[in-house]
Amino acid sequence: MISQEAVNFISEKVYSEDPTIWMPETFITSSPYMAPKNNYEVDIEHFCAPVIHPVPGETITKYHKLIKDPHTKDIWSLAFGKEFGNLAQGDEVTGTEGTNSVFGMSHDDIKTIPSNRIVTYARIVVNFCPQKKDPNRVHITAGGNLIDYPGKLATITANLTTSKILCNSVLSTEATKFMGIDISNFYLWTPMDRYEYMKMLLALFPDHIVKQYNLGEKAKNGFVYLELRKVIYGLPPSRLPSQQSPQRTAGTTQVP
Repeated sequence: MISQEAVNFISEKVYSEDPTIWMPETFITSSPYMAPKNNYEVDIEHFCAPVIHPVPGETITKYHKLIKDPHTKDIWSLAFGKEFGNLAQGDEVTGTEGTNSVFGMSHDDIKTIPSNRIVTYARIVVNFCPQKKDPNRVHITAGGNLIDYPGKLATITANLTTSKILCNSVLSTEATKFMGIDISNFYLWTPMDRYEYMKMLLALFPDHIVKQYNLGEKAKNGFVYLELRKVIYGLPPSRLPSQQSPQRTAGTTQVP
């Protein structure tokens, strides 16, 4: 039997000793095709699909910087509104439908947050994807590192034996066709039996979202408090509720 440690050792030797394999080591500004002394170093922002400023050509990876610039404010404010509307109860300006994953909290609602919950932060990720129909992408994720989730966090996956049985069955059966399906947003928008909480700076929200959700009155000490009722990116239990949901597991077949 070959142990996992042996496989890891061989993989590490291949990656560390083969000079033709590019590995980002210190992420200095250069090109992977320019390799002095076999050191294929590169700027990590190049691979993060950042936003390039239309005038000076500056690389921008921070949302708050985009909304302060008059050249980019309108575009990225709309993108933010679309993302928040998608997570909340919709965005009237872009016509985005809501998923009711997050709800804005009033001052009275904030007082009811359970004492065993930590109000975590939100991380806003901006991305430019030219291949998408809407290339200006904003994603709001929860800071899961601050959340102390008492339940089970493991993701149940098929083991190697199950994968081999499936592949062997396909290859050994004459005229067999195999199809793989990518389920979009499989882990998102699944109802949670334990709500979590997050806060965001009011200054980050575009004016039309502030007006639509009455966030000016709901904000406390400059922050908008949100109750997370469905799974969004970043939450520690973002996989388990999806696997337990009958809507997500209906029609699946268990391999003996």
